[in-house]
Amino acid sequence: LLRGGGGGGGAAALVPITELIAGDLVLTEKRGAPHVDRVVVNQHREAASVASAALLTLVHAAGSLTVTPDHMVWLDGGFAPARTATVGAALSNGLAVEAIENHSGDVINPITASGAILASGKAGGAPVLAATGNEWMADVMLSAYPKYSLSFALAAAFPAATQAYYDEALEPFFNAAVPALAKLKAAAPAPLVGLGLVVGDVALAVGLGAHLLGLNGAAALAATLAAAAARRAARK
Repeated sequence: LLRGGGGGGGAAALVPITELIAGDLVLTEKRGAPHVDRVVVNQHREAASVASAALLTLVHAAGSLTVTPDHMVWLDGGFAPARTATVGAALSNGLAVEAIENHSGDVINPITASGAILASGKAGGAPVLAATGNEWMADVMLSAYPKYSLSFALAAAFPAATQAYYDEALEPFFNAAVPALAKLKAAAPAPLVGLGLVVGDVALAVGLGAHLLGLNGAAALAATLAAAAARRAARK
């Protein structure tokens, strides 16, 4: 991943994705130009937190990018699931996909405030633009909504606590709940999805507040309530 140089104008450098934590500055693109963004939280930092997953490596002339098949990547002028990539498809850096390799391995995923990040699968490789969310949530993560959410605002104010809260309470919960939540989001009408997002956002913010106060049991309960609220809203 490209870690940004910050407001002082320092140079960016490629760093392993495993080194990123909440609050780090990274590079993404806005309208084709480099843009400094903030890591909200880095998911799956512990190797044992998620099972080995199917992966795709998109190889180009100056490097590669490895993602899950449902991860959104900039292809031919827009974000699309990596599984739809074909040899010859254009990446954000103008280079074409030359080969697609199927394999499996560990998954780690930094969520950024903008929902996108510049990444490279090889040291010294040319970075390409990818979303920081999978197909089921990419429309939300790439929209303007997250920057107005309470949970993202608190994450910016308390990055270390946010990363700890995610690692301890949210990681195991979301690993178990995401398949069901993805199905519910796909089936529910847009207004109910929006309601579920708002209610879930408040529950996550309350959970982070409880974690800051040392009430870890309440924080875990808030995470569970966030998903329950989203399920209820989607079923109405």
